[in-house]
Amino acid sequence: MAAIKATIYFENKFWVGAFERTDKEGYAVARHIFGGEPSDPEIHEFVLSHFLDLRFGNPKEIQIEIKRMNPKRVQREVRREMERIKESTRPSTLAQDVMREEMEKNKIERKRKTSAEKQARKDEQFSLKQQKRKQKHKGH
Repeated sequence: MAAIKATIYFENKFWVGAFERTDKEGYAVARHIFGGEPSDPEIHEFVLSHFLDLRFGNPKEIQIEIKRMNPKRVQREVRREMERIKESTRPSTLAQDVMREEMEKNKIERKRKTSAEKQARKDEQFSLKQQKRKQKHKGH
């Protein structure tokens, strides 16, 4: 069984969608920038046609512990949570943490890749310079 949660919120200049997926593999998050404010039908259409195109991060194992609580207390907490969600439609902190980790991992990978490309370019230029120097000293 897979559970999917979509949160649309305004961040800086753009409307962003955070899509959380919980299934047997674990918990994964994907982020999509909508640009302008999407309407409900647009979001529905996006989910139907482009959900498979979303790039979810690596699934993380999450532990869910079930505690027995007083039903009235649970009702109060649910009501408070719903009020909190209404006033700030931000993704859950777990989703934010997972997205932040993914962005950091991608950033490190991108830096490693560009550094390797830069070093390869330098090596290529050095070998070209060496060949030119040898060519000058050969004589005709």
